[in-house]
Amino acid sequence: MYFFYYIPVGLDIRRRRGNSVTYFLAGMCVTIFVLYKYMPVGPFWNVLNLIFHPISPSVFTAVTHVFLHGGYLHLAGNIVYLVIFGRAVEDRFGPARFAAIFTLTAIAGAYMHLFCVRLFSPADLAYGVIGASGATSGLLGAFLVRFYFSRVRVAYWVFLPLQGINRAGRTHVPVIFALLLWVLLQVTNTLLEFGGGISRVAYSLHVAGFAAGTLLAVLFGGLGAARAESHLARARRWVEEANWFGAQGEFINYLEQRPREPEIHAEAARAFICGSEPERAFHHYRESVRLFLEAGARDIAESIFTEAMRVIPGFILDEKTHLNLAFGMERTLKFHAAGTAYENFLLGYPLSVESPLVLLRMAGLLERRFLRCGEAFHCYQRLVESYPGDIWVDYARSEMDRLGDGGVTLS
Repeated sequence: MYFFYYIPVGLDIRRRRGNSVTYFLAGMCVTIFVLYKYMPVGPFWNVLNLIFHPISPSVFTAVTHVFLHGGYLHLAGNIVYLVIFGRAVEDRFGPARFAAIFTLTAIAGAYMHLFCVRLFSPADLAYGVIGASGATSGLLGAFLVRFYFSRVRVAYWVFLPLQGINRAGRTHVPVIFALLLWVLLQVTNTLLEFGGGISRVAYSLHVAGFAAGTLLAVLFGGLGAARAESHLARARRWVEEANWFGAQGEFINYLEQRPREPEIHAEAARAFICGSEPERAFHHYRESVRLFLEAGARDIAESIFTEAMRVIPGFILDEKTHLNLAFGMERTLKFHAAGTAYENFLLGYPLSVESPLVLLRMAGLLERRFLRCGEAFHCYQRLVESYPGDIWVDYARSEMDRLGDGGVTLS
């Protein structure tokens, strides 16, 4: 006996948002399967009204047949493909286009099956069609267009007793190889099905759904977006292999096409830091912070700002943004980061009109939060000596007298 089996268990794709439509459709499949399995006929419904019958087709049943399944294995197989591939497709195309792909490919698959049955096997017109296979095949087609550069993680089992092989495990497979092999199998089975073979699986529906999903993904702009994202995927793989120069080039290629993605600027900055190019990292950190602030993600902007100050000595932003973040971090009790931001500001903008105020804030942090009164005294002293005409000089002198009276020792 020779046996080979594999099933997808994951993808190497980072999703960016929720997948409400995918989970809704999966929930509908499970709910309707359970309902009609144990109560096929009720006062307001009959399962036969939802089956797609080639002898009497309708657009309504071309959609509703998706939510009916013949058994638990049939249901589980479709749910696995729907959830694994559907989430990625919904994430990139959005809920509305994802729903359109799912619905239209289900309809296209059903009517292609109708066409093939009438043309090649009229005796099978009496057999209805159920299952989400056509729609999930459409998602596979859309996935191939949008993620042709990605890899699918599969669990496999190979059993070849004459060769002494019994092996199981998990591995990553290029999506082009995995899905084109799947299409080849579906086309072969379709030819066998209508060439005199005996089958109760609508393979032609799978092929048509896949083709429709591919076409819709191209019409929705998936191919152009995929070309851009392929650079990002390669960059992240180079990062995994610590090939910083390869990663830097791919990040640049991606950001040339998608310049307003702050998280990618941060990833690029880290690659430049690891490649010992702090000047270029400086630029990408600044862009990342700016774009996160524009998007209203202040917490993330502060986190990236803090990271940049940690890895790039003297890292500064423009005056207004730098002080805005520094004051905000002090208000939210991020005292160490705020202190570093104040120090960097004074190094980068020694002639700024805000520098005396920054010295006062630094002195307050050093005395009240870190109990380093001597350093606080030096901040006040620097204000008096460097900015003698500033309105805060008298206050700084009074604080120096207070700290001096407290027995502060100057180095």
